[in-house]
Amino acid sequence: MRVAVVGISEKQACGVRDHATLLAGALERRGLTCSMHWITREARGARASVAELSRFRRRLERELADERPDAILVHYSVFAYSLKGLPVGVPAMFATLRRVGVPVVGVLHEYAYPWRYGGWRGAVWAISQRAVMPAVMRSLDGAIVTAEQRERWLRTRRWLPSRPVANAPVFSNLPAPRTPAREAAAADVIGLFGYAYQGAASELVLDALASLREQRGDVELRLLGWPGPDAPGGAEWLRLAGARGVAHALSFTGPLPAQELSDQIAACEVLLFADRAGPSSRKGSLAGSLASGRPIVAIDGPMTWDAFRRAGALRVVAPNAAALRDELATLLADRGALEAQGARGLDFYEREMSLGLTAERALELLSLQRARAVS
Repeated sequence: MRVAVVGISEKQACGVRDHATLLAGALERRGLTCSMHWITREARGARASVAELSRFRRRLERELADERPDAILVHYSVFAYSLKGLPVGVPAMFATLRRVGVPVVGVLHEYAYPWRYGGWRGAVWAISQRAVMPAVMRSLDGAIVTAEQRERWLRTRRWLPSRPVANAPVFSNLPAPRTPAREAAAADVIGLFGYAYQGAASELVLDALASLREQRGDVELRLLGWPGPDAPGGAEWLRLAGARGVAHALSFTGPLPAQELSDQIAACEVLLFADRAGPSSRKGSLAGSLASGRPIVAIDGPMTWDAFRRAGALRVVAPNAAALRDELATLLADRGALEAQGARGLDFYEREMSLGLTAERALELLSLQRARAVS
């Protein structure tokens, strides 16, 4: 089967594009042939952005007509296909894919902004992005989502066309860490990968850090990867840490090549997952943390995936600084428990969240829709 992989990125560093590239490689190892049809947006301003997306649609139509794939696998993160968050070009893009006349399967990374985030602007995004979902689903023959809640949502919206839906948790985009013995350090290092996204409980984490340092002495919080201390996200962490007297206990790796970032994550004693929504199956930063083999303490929230609790894959604590401090102190005081927790998390990742699992589910959907098309 020849599969055209289609997508759009908003910037050069793009987890969705990394996900698509790794998935295409895994599908090729299963006997498919994959071609990439991708654009990284560069235009600024509404008029230039509209023209850029129009050029990509025309180019895509020509490429797909020349290639004549057996199926299309489109990766959809709604903001990348939108103008200032408004999905005005989404129906035309998916209509272009539908006109090729072959099965189209969508990997729906982010299809709509969540309710009750971002004030009035967030409400406009949430409404408008849901409004184009009928056009998206009409253009698809099947969809892959990354969380059980999203699978249920698509299956139960009567106003959406019914399509086969598969759930495949997000896998890590990072290579496996190299695992030299960790050197003894003066400070216990707690790592946080994915610290700059909206919803990170920065004040709660820093309150817990200040309290933990009073108990255990020298504890360091290492903020891993993008964007670093000079970007707005990093600067805000430094400001909040300074207000609590712990700015000297923060360190930043800044952006790193994938292998170095993976090694830095694995070098930490304990990792945090600090999204107020809770640890879910759709967060690449959490997948990367689990794949490192280090123990993870996560803040509970409304989107917590129950499978994590059932398997004991990570420690889930109430969303308050005292609970987070106590759980971190317990792990850091018991090296045996710390290593055992990390091993459980890695085992869970390999069984339930790996690249191979996503590839198998994508292959099942693509093969099913291809068989229907030729029957």
